[in-house]
Amino acid sequence: MATDQSYRVGIIGCGGMGRSHSRNWQKQPNVEVVAAMDIYEESAKRLADEFGIPAFYTDVDDMLAKEDLDIVSITTWQGPRSAATVAAANAGVKGILGEKPMSASLGQADAMLNACEQNDVKLVIGHQRRYSPVNIEIRRLVAAGAIGNPTTLHHRAKPHAGLLNTGTHAIDGWRFILSDPETLWVIGQTSRTTDRWERRTICEDLCMGLVCFEGGARAIYEGDLPDPAVSMPTIAGTEGQIRNGENGTVLLQNNDAKGWQTIQPPPEPKNQFQELIEWIEGKIPTHRSRGEQARYTIEIMMAIYESLRIKNVVNMPLETKELPLELMVNDGTLPVLEEGRYDLRTPFEGQARKR
Repeated sequence: MATDQSYRVGIIGCGGMGRSHSRNWQKQPNVEVVAAMDIYEESAKRLADEFGIPAFYTDVDDMLAKEDLDIVSITTWQGPRSAATVAAANAGVKGILGEKPMSASLGQADAMLNACEQNDVKLVIGHQRRYSPVNIEIRRLVAAGAIGNPTTLHHRAKPHAGLLNTGTHAIDGWRFILSDPETLWVIGQTSRTTDRWERRTICEDLCMGLVCFEGGARAIYEGDLPDPAVSMPTIAGTEGQIRNGENGTVLLQNNDAKGWQTIQPPPEPKNQFQELIEWIEGKIPTHRSRGEQARYTIEIMMAIYESLRIKNVVNMPLETKELPLELMVNDGTLPVLEEGRYDLRTPFEGQARKR
């Protein structure tokens, strides 16, 4: 990608995703990763040493004040991501690339979007599967009417992960292959009898959600539900279905041919990093993973929890800005019946149980 501008990039959060973002930014022309920040000094120093980053910090505001950054990658856990995004936007960066999930509540997501709008900052959330050739081809087929009117989508999450962790890619993926429709309503069920957390955010033991999108397509999310698992198409419609094939292929079955057609999607030349730079430079009108798209995903996940809280269908837009699961834990609706706090990703100090 040719560009006549240069960009100073800072990394906030120096774990595995911080390494991934550092590696990808260094592949972009005219980009220099100049600073790394983590609340744990040893993590920030380790990332700086690994990628030759000249400065490292343990305080977000200190880094933003000293480094004159153009872009920041915010690869923290979801809990502190909103505050870091607001701070970066207020500091005058041009673009922010945050990891998923966007935040830990709808209110936090709105705070991020508002700060970026007020400061004319481009906000992107890393739903990188929007760059998958398979997903792009499925989106194209659906939009072209290859399976008629879309009716059902399905996702069974990997075990012991949590909705905020695995639901974000699944739900964003649904919206992407449906060409990003509005959400009409959500109904869900959630259970939490253990003191389960995921990256220091309260997490459910299991959940399911049924999402109705504009046009009537229904999407089913299963998280830690009992076996047996059921094989479902990636998406089905009134005139056919699509499944993911082997080796990056797409399988299509419809009324135009007998049996299954195997489609090899063309490669996707762009990634989310270079597309953010193109958006900043005004070469494209928007980014396929812009913050507004990620907000829809947070809203749907929060609505799955909210459905249990209000014991009803949640008609969109969702009004509750707090994390409904946390509200139910705090008011006693979801009491802990099995003592022993544990985090699915990073154990608490002295954590007694792991799942």
